[in-house]
Amino acid sequence: MGEHSLAVGIDLGTTFSSVSIVNDNGDPEILVNAEGERLTPSAVFFDEESIVIGELAKYNSTIHPNEVIQFVKREMGNGDFYVKHHGRKLSPIDISALILKKLKQDSETLLGDEIRYAVLTVPAYFDEKHRRATEQAGEIAGFKVLNLINEPTAAAIAFGVLKSEVDETVLVYDLGGGTFDATLVWVERKGETIRILSTDGDSRLGGKDFDDAIIRKCVDKFKSEHNFDPSEDAAESQQLRLDAEKAKKELSARPKTTILVRAGGLRSQVTITRDEFNEAIKPKIDTTLALVRSVLRMAKVQPSEVDRILMIGGSTRIPIVREMVSGMFTKEVDVSINPDEAVSLGASIMAAKEVAKIPNESIPSSVEEKIGGINITDVVSHSIGIEASAPGTMQKINSILIKKNSPIPCEVSKEFVTSIPGQTAVKLTVFQGEFQNPSLCNPIGDFFMTGLPPNRPPGKRVRVTVACTANGTVQITAKDIESGAETNTHVNYAFNDSGSQVSAKKLWMESLAIE
Repeated sequence: MGEHSLAVGIDLGTTFSSVSIVNDNGDPEILVNAEGERLTPSAVFFDEESIVIGELAKYNSTIHPNEVIQFVKREMGNGDFYVKHHGRKLSPIDISALILKKLKQDSETLLGDEIRYAVLTVPAYFDEKHRRATEQAGEIAGFKVLNLINEPTAAAIAFGVLKSEVDETVLVYDLGGGTFDATLVWVERKGETIRILSTDGDSRLGGKDFDDAIIRKCVDKFKSEHNFDPSEDAAESQQLRLDAEKAKKELSARPKTTILVRAGGLRSQVTITRDEFNEAIKPKIDTTLALVRSVLRMAKVQPSEVDRILMIGGSTRIPIVREMVSGMFTKEVDVSINPDEAVSLGASIMAAKEVAKIPNESIPSSVEEKIGGINITDVVSHSIGIEASAPGTMQKINSILIKKNSPIPCEVSKEFVTSIPGQTAVKLTVFQGEFQNPSLCNPIGDFFMTGLPPNRPPGKRVRVTVACTANGTVQITAKDIESGAETNTHVNYAFNDSGSQVSAKKLWMESLAIE
């Protein structure tokens, strides 16, 4: 790759992860892992002596079911989830960092050079706590995280650069292993301009749910034959999950499949037809289509006005998914880009663009020529508001300042007045969500603004500015209108690690042996 600083794009997926880089010719390419594979299972095996990540970890889920963690992306931002390893409590952030460390390590071995920079992808519907958790995982793994980019936006970038020929409105239907996003995009000038129009999604809907549907059928048949729940056996439960995943893939190619369920010395043969599978997962697909309709409604676009439906994520290989989406738009869906790789490829293009902005860093002229002119505008995935009192009452409400699907970066200012004599600080609670009732929204945290001039009567005005950055995270600043003084802002986030905790975890991560 030459003497230029290396920056990669990483799709940190629920079931699989992948890494890409823009080569010296300006083309994005997937980097294979140490096993020679283009995708790395997002599975972590806590062996006695070391930590094993990827295919071997997934394999060990049946032998050491209590030592293997999978689907941790679904727990990002969950302060109650942790795994114990050698006396240390590992959060979803820590486990995600281990996966990222493996990807970093393998890519550096392949390229023969250190990789300092990364752009990480997140589901468009991830909120502030999920985004900050992902960013911290990247930092702990040893990356300087240049940006977070929404997965469907990354896929749209890859499509724009690799395939786009005409100006068009594209619906990115992104159904992965654990999350779903629908995003409407305007692509013009052969991918040079990519403007997100609207987005919606569900951070707990994906291929795992389809596996679960097959598992439920197997468990019900086994219980009816043997009056015993096979999922109570941890090892057999993991084997059943692997078999269900395999059966799901088989049902995309064949009209039926058979699973042999074993537990407690007993066995049942379960045959599942494609029609039975389709019936079991149809409610989930209906949910995705409802979210697609929501995206179109927010952008005031009719289905007939959508030029292309781009299918992204491994779960879009399921025939009924393609059929139902195609039926909704009465046109064939586009599967021209590998659904497993598009997100990672798009992220690497963004990574190269971000490196070029860093003082004293550069990218090859051939890369600059190909991607330097790309212009991307994304949107806010959740409304951002602050806690306020309803006029004339003491009732607390979420006063929305930045509406969902506003283009980012953006900022909105609002004036407040001090309420007590000599007030030198302001505390604001910030929420994400679409409801006026704060209890129905997600708290981002408490923002404390200190440094207002002392010894003043109440009623002095303070201008608070709420901003959503290009990577979808929230920043707040405040200014005393009378004196023009900027306040100091300290944030007590409702989640995630402090700066000192991240630094300590980076040191811990550097000391680990990861396979």
